[in-house]
Amino acid sequence: MRTAGSKTVFKFFCYFIAFLFLFIYIYPLFFAFNTSIRTREDYLRNPMGLTTTWAFENYSTAWGMAGFHNYIFNSVLYTVIATGLSLMLSMLVAFPLSRNYIPGSKFLYYMFLCGIFLPSGMIPLFQLILNLGLYNTRPGYILVMTGVNSTSVFFFYNYIKGLPRDLDEAASIDGCGYFRYVFTCVTPLILPALTSMGVLTMIGVWNDIITSTIYLVNPDLYNITRGLFVFQGNYAFDVTIRAAGLFIVAAPLVLVYIFAQRYIVDGIMAGGVKG
Repeated sequence: MRTAGSKTVFKFFCYFIAFLFLFIYIYPLFFAFNTSIRTREDYLRNPMGLTTTWAFENYSTAWGMAGFHNYIFNSVLYTVIATGLSLMLSMLVAFPLSRNYIPGSKFLYYMFLCGIFLPSGMIPLFQLILNLGLYNTRPGYILVMTGVNSTSVFFFYNYIKGLPRDLDEAASIDGCGYFRYVFTCVTPLILPALTSMGVLTMIGVWNDIITSTIYLVNPDLYNITRGLFVFQGNYAFDVTIRAAGLFIVAAPLVLVYIFAQRYIVDGIMAGGVKG
């Protein structure tokens, strides 16, 4: 039985650990933001000091120099289509597996789990895209970034398994088709799971740099991270402009996470309990 004093010490320790991790995550962001609003001269005088100049024009300068408007358009296009297709395919795979509607459902499910630990087949995938004539094209890059993610299948599998099977039988009796049932009945019930996996998939597509470097060579097709990489190479000595460009790239995902964090937490908690 814990005493009041031990509970206070334990609570203080928990808060200390929480604030320590918060500082570890927040300080680099604060330092980058502080750098992004400084003039170059102010930064060179004291790189670790707080700003005294408030040069918010660094953001407009970085936007104009890097041509972020084209990169952001490409990234939004890639992210929305690849994320939507990946979630749809993963859900269509996870639903029949979780209900044992196809022979060997358990075996197929474990095969998908094995995919989590296997490396990506980059070489055969590259040869496939090259032979299809989709190399250095938007459809080709979207096709590469789209796929049945093993983690999403595992997550949806456990989430859907917790839904009552009576819904399937009622829909079948009412004459509801398979795809109509999945998209109009199952999808609203697993919305927290879709939101959680959607945000995680979006982060992966938005922040991709390796795949875009391999499959995109035309600067007009670059995504935002590839554009930022080129921008940093061109302006390697102007740290303040580079920091502003970094925040421009990170801002959309930060905003998405702020507005969707409740659904992300709910989905992860529910998906971890169901099954």
